[in-house]
Amino acid sequence: MKVNTQLLTDYLNNKCDKETKRKLNTWLHEDPKNQKYLNELKIYWDAKESKPTKLEFDSKTGFQNLLAKKLHRQKQNRKRTLRYAALIAALISTSLFGYLFISNENTDQKVVNMLPIEKTVLLPDGTSISLTRGSTIEYPNKFSKQERLVKLSGEAFFNVAKNKEKPFIILAGKTRTKVLGTSFRIKETEKRTTIEVQTGIVEFMEQENTANKIKLEKNDYAQFVNNQKAVLKNISQSDTVDFAVKLLKYKNERLEVICKDLSELFNTTIQIQNESKSQLSITAVFEEQNLESIIKSLCFTLNLEYEQKNNILLLK
Repeated sequence: MKVNTQLLTDYLNNKCDKETKRKLNTWLHEDPKNQKYLNELKIYWDAKESKPTKLEFDSKTGFQNLLAKKLHRQKQNRKRTLRYAALIAALISTSLFGYLFISNENTDQKVVNMLPIEKTVLLPDGTSISLTRGSTIEYPNKFSKQERLVKLSGEAFFNVAKNKEKPFIILAGKTRTKVLGTSFRIKETEKRTTIEVQTGIVEFMEQENTANKIKLEKNDYAQFVNNQKAVLKNISQSDTVDFAVKLLKYKNERLEVICKDLSELFNTTIQIQNESKSQLSITAVFEEQNLESIIKSLCFTLNLEYEQKNNILLLK
């Protein structure tokens, strides 16, 4: 069932009759994504009713200005309903525009993309940022003379304007990324921050220890795992087994915890056959070692064996 824009408009305006509710429920039960999408539309709708500080539309300039004026003008209920119906139609097509909430502070801008599509944010220096849904970017209205500093929460693709005299710096999670002019994608989550470089050269480092850094070039991929503060790794996404971890430190840590970390780090599945062995503890430092080398060290120290079964690494 294809959703009707008028149906969604009636729902958001609390004008649903029994037949409209039935059609809406049918659509919602067809796919869990439909409920999620409707929730996002409602967030947007409610936000418009509460009149946020500033609402910016990302579209062609002429259309943007015209629409902005219309959205801030008091309309009769019927005209407002029609206008919102047109807005929903545009959102469903995901081809006309999205919306961004922007703070109204004099010194900093905070942009949040609330739509299920990437939105482009243009910074004062000409840098463009494609911000994914639910992600936030913070930047000053005017960059300092020494650097161009921004803060990212979530995921974004950066196309940084070149300026050799003023490096572009992104703070994301517990990492600090420094570039002069390049394009790359950063994703920050609760557990880790990852970066994939498309063009140019990037320095990727820990915020609290900037000496702990690596240099990345085109097609390089790296990540920083928060609970292993010294862990930075330079890997190829097409090869998740042979890359070397820069540093892993464990002190009296259980084997099950180590295996969980390794599974996440190397994007693989590691299982322990015997539950009692999963509670074995070890103190170890792994430096510049790949997965096979680390597993062999663990097995030697804990008197274990391992085998590969259907893409699963089994310790026994």
